[in-house]
This record gives sequence, C-alpha cells and structure tokens, in this order.
Amino acid sequence: MKIPTFPKLTVWRVLVALIFAAGLYATVVRFAQGFQASTNLSDAYPWGLWVGLNTLCGVGLSAGGFAIAAAVYILGLERYRPVVRTAIVIAFLGYLTVVAGMLFELGLPWRIWHPIVLWNRSSVLFEVAWCVMLYTTVVALEFCPTLFERLGWPRLQAWHPRILIGLVVVGVLLSSLHQSFLGGLYLITKGKLYPLWYSPQLPALFFLSAIPAGLAVVIMALYLSARSLRAHFDLTIQRELSFVIGLLLALYALFRGIDLISRGGWEYLWMMRAETGWFWLEVGLFVFLPLILLTYPQVRGSPLGLYWTSVIIVMGFMANRLNVAINALQASAGVTYVPKWTEFAISLAVITAAVVAFRLAAIHLRIFPVEEEPAAPLYGAVPSARAFTPAR
Repeated sequence: MKIPTFPKLTVWRVLVALIFAAGLYATVVRFAQGFQASTNLSDAYPWGLWVGLNTLCGVGLSAGGFAIAAAVYILGLERYRPVVRTAIVIAFLGYLTVVAGMLFELGLPWRIWHPIVLWNRSSVLFEVAWCVMLYTTVVALEFCPTLFERLGWPRLQAWHPRILIGLVVVGVLLSSLHQSFLGGLYLITKGKLYPLWYSPQLPALFFLSAIPAGLAVVIMALYLSARSLRAHFDLTIQRELSFVIGLLLALYALFRGIDLISRGGWEYLWMMRAETGWFWLEVGLFVFLPLILLTYPQVRGSPLGLYWTSVIIVMGFMANRLNVAINALQASAGVTYVPKWTEFAISLAVITAAVVAFRLAAIHLRIFPVEEEPAAPLYGAVPSARAFTPAR
C-alpha cells in the first residue's frame, strides 16, 4: 500500500494557510452577523475597502488581458503572442476576484442576480454589473481552450478559432466600457469627492490609468513565473511592454495635469491637508518614480529592475483607486473610516486565492510558450529566453 505524501511545510504555505483561516473566519462573521459586526461601514460611509480594493483595483489590474489580446488578435502584433495566454489567465482570475468581492460588498448578496431580470437603465451600477457579468463570461471563453487542451478535449478546442476574433472584439469593448463606468460611478459624488480627484473626466482617467497598471501586472507575473516556476520568456517582450507603459503613464500624467489646471484643482495641490499627502504619494508612485526609472537602460534591461518598477506602478495605481474610494470622501462624510481587521482579512484571502490559482494554472496548464531549443540563462540561475513555438 502506497503511503500518501503531504506537501512540504514551508513558510509560504503556512502563511497562506493562516490567511485563508482568517479569511474564512471573517467570512462567517460577515454572512452570519452582517456588516455591523464585520466592517466599520455605516450609512454615512457605505463604501470602503472592499469597493476600493476588490472592485476598483481588481478590475483595473485585469486590463492587461484585453490590451494584449487586442494587440495580438486585432492589431496582428504576433510579437506578443507568447504572453497572451498569461495575460488572459490574469484577467480571468482578476474578474473572478471582483465577482467574489461583490458577494461581500452587497448588503443582500443573495440578490446578486437581480440585475439580470430587474433592469434599471438609469443606474451606473446596473451598467457595471452587466459589464462584469458579460466580460467575465467572455474572458472565461477565451480561457477555455487552455483548459480543454489540458483535459484532452480536441473537439471542443477546435471551435474556438472560429469565434476568437469576435470574442476579443467584444471583450475589448466590454472591458473598456467597464473601466470607464467605474470612474463614471463616482460622478455622482460631485461636491463630496475631494477636488484633487473629482473630475467630469473620471471615466477617461480610470481607463487611461488601468492599461499601464494591467501591463505592469503581466510583467510581474512573467518575472515571478520565471523565478519560481522555471518558465521561460524573451526579455525583449518585457522591455517593449515597459516602453508602452512609459508612454501610457506620460499620456495619463499629461491628461490629468491638463484636467487639474482646467478645472482649478491645482489650487489644492499645496494645501496642508491629509488629502494633499495622499495625492502626492499616489502621483509619485504611479507617475514620477516609474517614469524616472524607465529612463535608465539598466532598469529596462534588467528583469529584476522591470519587476520592481512594475511593483511601484501597481502600488501607485492601488493608491489612486483607494484614494478615490476612501481618502477623498472622508472629509465630506464627516467620519474617519478605518477598515476592521475582518475587512482586510477577506480582501487578502480573495487576493491570495487568485495568486494560488495562477500558480496552479502555471504548473498544470500550458499558459507559457512551448520550448524548442536551449539557450543561455537570462535570469541568473534561472534559464530564460529560448526559441519558442507560441502557445495558441
């Protein structure tokens, strides 16, 4: 009789187990005792960490999926085909975290199906709900061939190329609308959202900021996969993505600067208030520091340098979304909102579940290029760029 073996106990596995245990306990409190026991939300402050982190960040950081899919399948940039499956998996898992987060955000989560049959066309939330449902479905269909390939279902896999372009076009449209609608959601907070963040151009600003952040997540995933899973990538792809990110960040900075000046928001840039500090932290992480780092050839030519630059970009993006969702609304609400530990526990557990799921997908599914012949190492001790047959 074969004795079952158990996974080796490591610090990371213990940490993940503790995160899931805390998240499970917080989940029980949330659904058994309600908002009052599990959050510091109130009628004066009904949206908090779950909206800012799970929804706004989750959606925005998934933007790399539609961006790279559009580049490969619509624009014909075959150069990026080796990473398209990775980007789609990230987008799929990102939207699953959004859906999971919404179950915690809604006061009555068992009514999450209501937008399907109870239409309120004048509500931005109605549009957001439909975009989430439809794009999650589309990106799941884009992900299906990878799963069918692993399961050995060639007949089901064969139908995918017939609808691929249509799926990508619909996915680009839905994701673009969704990124913008989330910004449009905060147009209803006029007079409440602090002037450094409130703008009639919020939909455009949300869209422009999501794409570089989503591409930064792809670079992070590629680097970590190369280090821990011995996946192989051509570094020049990441360099090119970093160049695109730099252009998009510069465009975002220009657009936001013009917007601040045109509506008089620049007057608030130097006021001695907490919001001023949050604003400069956000802009420093999301715009100034990455743009400076990307001017250095040593950073652009280093996998580690690109990884940490991408980490800074993601941190700056998250700072922007949390500023809009939390810090920019506290003064007008007249309350100081500090999330309970259970709010953090649930958010961290959902994010950790997505990371674990990506690792399992990277191990068991063919989401990376197929290696054909060996080449010299690129990531130190980790073999890297080789000749590939792109994963299709």
